Amino acid sequence: MDHSAPHINTPDDSEINPGINSRENITRFLPFLLFLSGIMIIYIFLSHRTERKIRKIEKLNREVKELYSEYITLQTEILNGSRSSNLEQLMLEKGIKPATEPPVLIKK
Repeated sequence: MDHSAPHINTPDDSEINPGINSRENITRFLPFLLFLSGIMIIYIFLSHRTERKIRKIEKLNREVKELYSEYITLQTEILNGSRSSNLEQLMLEKGIKPATEPPVLIKK
C-alpha cells in the first residue's frame, strides 16, 4: 500500500472560467445582444412616437379651448346684437323709425 497523500484533482484556471475573452463566448452571446439592441431601438422609437402624440394632443387641446372661447364670444355678440334695444338703435342709424301707430289687422 502506498501511504502517500491522495492526489486531488484541482481544476486549473482554464477549466473554471473557460475563454472569458474568447471568440466563442462573444459569438455565443451575439444573438442575445442583438435581441437586446433590437428591443432598445423599439423602446426608443415608441417613446419618441408617444411623446410626439402627447405634444399633438396638447396642441389640439389648446386649439379647442381657443375655439371654444371664440365661440362663446361670438355667441354673446349675437345675443347682444339681437336684443330689441340694440336692434332699435341699429334701425334708427339706418333711418328706420319704430311704428307710432298700432298695426292694422286685416280680416277676411
